Amino acid sequence: MREMKDSGVKWINQIPAQWDLQKLKYLTVKCERGTSPDYTDDMATMVVNQATFSKGFFDTANIRYSEKPALTSRGLLHKGDVLLASTGGGVLGKSHYFDEDEIYVADSHVTVIRTREKLCSKYLYYYFYVNFDTFNSQMAVGSTNQIELQRDLLCEMVVPLPAIIEQKKIANFLDAKCAEIDLLISNIHAQIDTLVLYKRSVITEAVTKGLNPHAEMKDSGVVWIGKVPANWRIENPKHHFVQRQERAAKGMVQLTASQKYGVVTQAEYMELTGARVVVVQKDFDILKKVCAGDFVIHMRSFQGGLEYSTKTGSISSAYVMLTPKKTISEPRYYKWFFKSSAYIDALSSTSNLVRDGQAMRWANFIQLPIVIPPASEQTEIANFLDSKCAEIDAVIANKMEQLETLDAYKKSLIFEYVTGKKEVSEPVTVVSIDPHVPLLAMVVDMLKKPRGEVVDQKLLYLCDIYLGLGLSTQYYRWDYGPLDLQLYSYIDTLVSNGWYKVDIQNKAKILVKAENHAEAPGMYGNQFSQHKSSIEKLIQYFGEMRMGEIERFATLFAVWNDFIIDGIAVPSDNQIIDDALTNWGPKKERFSRSTWQNTLMKMKRDGIIPKGLGLHTLPKPEGGKSDA
Repeated sequence: MREMKDSGVKWINQIPAQWDLQKLKYLTVKCERGTSPDYTDDMATMVVNQATFSKGFFDTANIRYSEKPALTSRGLLHKGDVLLASTGGGVLGKSHYFDEDEIYVADSHVTVIRTREKLCSKYLYYYFYVNFDTFNSQMAVGSTNQIELQRDLLCEMVVPLPAIIEQKKIANFLDAKCAEIDLLISNIHAQIDTLVLYKRSVITEAVTKGLNPHAEMKDSGVVWIGKVPANWRIENPKHHFVQRQERAAKGMVQLTASQKYGVVTQAEYMELTGARVVVVQKDFDILKKVCAGDFVIHMRSFQGGLEYSTKTGSISSAYVMLTPKKTISEPRYYKWFFKSSAYIDALSSTSNLVRDGQAMRWANFIQLPIVIPPASEQTEIANFLDSKCAEIDAVIANKMEQLETLDAYKKSLIFEYVTGKKEVSEPVTVVSIDPHVPLLAMVVDMLKKPRGEVVDQKLLYLCDIYLGLGLSTQYYRWDYGPLDLQLYSYIDTLVSNGWYKVDIQNKAKILVKAENHAEAPGMYGNQFSQHKSSIEKLIQYFGEMRMGEIERFATLFAVWNDFIIDGIAVPSDNQIIDDALTNWGPKKERFSRSTWQNTLMKMKRDGIIPKGLGLHTLPKPEGGKSDA
């Protein structure tokens, strides 16, 4: 343990005794804003703005162009510069290490820091990374979104300064560790995106096709709706909705509508968003009345549909209220219909002037026909979507919590090393909170003989869905059975942690034990202790099977499970086998129908029966390569 001393800076606390402390102004040759460019549509000088890097990566989609020559610009960037977002709440203090080969300039909302030789710029970037709150609380002036970073206070900022060799050592170490964490973060973001798309597809399918897969269908006569059940009607919404024109009464709770949170009280909205809204203190007659069961057309209706209100209260007169007539038996069905991707896309086509913040009006609303299912089906669909979407939202919320945990861990890791609390020589293992990683390790270790990635994947799927581990994974219908598209990132994490290495045996990629393998059993033993015996029995059951048989088991299981999710509790053998042969790609046809039937009989005999757990599998994306 090395000797420590008080840094004199409260949030830093102690630093190593041999480290120095210096102000930023003595460590830099440049610390100033970029230039105000003359923007042009021509692809001339490329300009970096806050949006280019404030999301945590260099986003070329947010590059703009300037007429001014780059080489004469004060904002000309050098490789190794550190960039700071310097304007606006929520963004100010975001940092970026500039490492691009192309010529860019920074705009006037970005501060460019260029270090002297005694300060490693990558080390400074990591130091800035954990100082976001400091930049906002101590170095910014202004209010709301108009806050600005004060250059003089930034230049006076104290930086802990180890020897340049140690700075580079810390920077290289954090590069490697943060890359591991960022990979996990990226995977979780991808999972969230997949879940969002899945939710949209579930909504659109249910509100336009119903829940009965065997229903007789007819052409709706509306391109964006397509085919609908034969007993459904297509009608103009003006026959089923009216505008509510009532003024609000004094004292009614004031509401606001948003795409993300729906119709909530203003107090709830401010608590959820941290934003402030205007509360009417007098002249209440300027507010409109909203009743529970109304639909509210708000300022983002073109981008996200209409909002269904479960509350009665008052709302801004800028909003339009739609009240269902008695012909609408189940307003909750239209809560989902108006949120379907098909409806939202069609809605945007009703105006040639759709822009952010543009409001939809009654004239737009009545341009689009709506579907009218029988009353019983409306209720059935509404109940299904209420339950199913709540399930998906819960999974997304869990993923968001994982992101928050990873972000906090990343900041803590960086802080420990840039302030000298830990030395790079100390071993640090990045503990993945993504349970797929230790589960995959568990599957690999429990197999009596090494198997390829395809077998590992199918066993990963069966452990998850058959045993009900609740990993909330989205699986796709791939060539050789259900596939988690993040599989290869899980393998990358296992390899980067030194638990396994990839070996080629008989043209197959095999995971074999590596230098840090001793850590793996402890990891999965802790994470899956209550399921360990069940997982072991399942692996033993499938472990001696050939790859083709495991593929058939996993595919039939997924098909059967999908039927149960869709409300068909006891699908016939023919239904299951037909789906496997027609909806999973041509490679399934290499097995005869009798072979599929024998596998299905074995599943039933041995109790490998699905329970409708997890998410419905999705079709293989366009251009998706084989999983083998």
